[in-house]
Amino acid sequence: MTIHVSDIRSDRRTNVMPVNGTEVAGMRVILADDHVMVLEMFADALVRDESMAVRTATSFDDALRLASMADPVDLIVLDYDMQGMNGYDGLRRMVALQKAPVAILTDRITHDMAELVQASGGAGLLSKSFGISEVIGLMRRLGLGGTAFPVQNAGAVAIDIPILSKNQNRVIRMIAAGQSNSDIAIALAMPLSTVKMHVRAIFKQLGARNRTDAVRIWHRDYAPFAKLATQAVHAET
Repeated sequence: MTIHVSDIRSDRRTNVMPVNGTEVAGMRVILADDHVMVLEMFADALVRDESMAVRTATSFDDALRLASMADPVDLIVLDYDMQGMNGYDGLRRMVALQKAPVAILTDRITHDMAELVQASGGAGLLSKSFGISEVIGLMRRLGLGGTAFPVQNAGAVAIDIPILSKNQNRVIRMIAAGQSNSDIAIALAMPLSTVKMHVRAIFKQLGARNRTDAVRIWHRDYAPFAKLATQAVHAET
C-alpha cells in the first residue's frame, strides 16, 4: 500500500512522522531543528505540499538516529544552531553516515558559511527567511541531486511589512527565526513587556491567531527571498 504525504500524521512523543513500515509516495525528508515552532511550521508545510514524507527531530542525536535507520532517505535538513551540531562537525558526521544530500537550515547566510558548508560536504544552504514555497522548491532540487547555495546580494535589505513599525518588523523576523520573547528582549535590549506588546500588535495587524500563524503569513507574503541572488546547479535528469 502507498501512503500519500497528506495521510501522514505527526507523532508528538517521538517527533517522527510515522510511515508504519509502508512505502511512501514522494520525497523522503528528515528535518531537524530544536526550535519546535519553526520545525512544526516547516514540517506542516512540507506535508501539505503532498510531495514529501517528513520525519522530524529536535536534536542532532535524534536526526542521526533517524538517518541510521534502514528506511531510505532522499534529503536531510539540519538546523545549524541545533543542539549537538557543534558547528560543521555535525554536518560532516551526517554526510559520512548518509548517501542522501544534507543541507543546512539557518537564520543567517554569508559567503563564508556557504563555502564552509560546501567544504564539509553539504549540498545546500537554506534560510529560515525564505518563503515556504521557495524552501520547498530548493528542497526538491536538492532531493534530485542538485545543490542550492544562495548568497547575500550586496545591495539587499530585508523587506519590511508596511503595516508594522520598524521594531515590530525586527520582532517578527526574530520570531520567524524561532526566538522566544525573552531572547528577543535580550537581543534588542528591550523590556520583555515591550516585546509582548509588539507581539500582540503584530498578531492584530496581520490577522494572526498565534506565533505560528504570524510566521506563516510573514513567510508567505513578506519573506525577502526576492532580495537574494540564488546560485543553484540542477541535477541532470
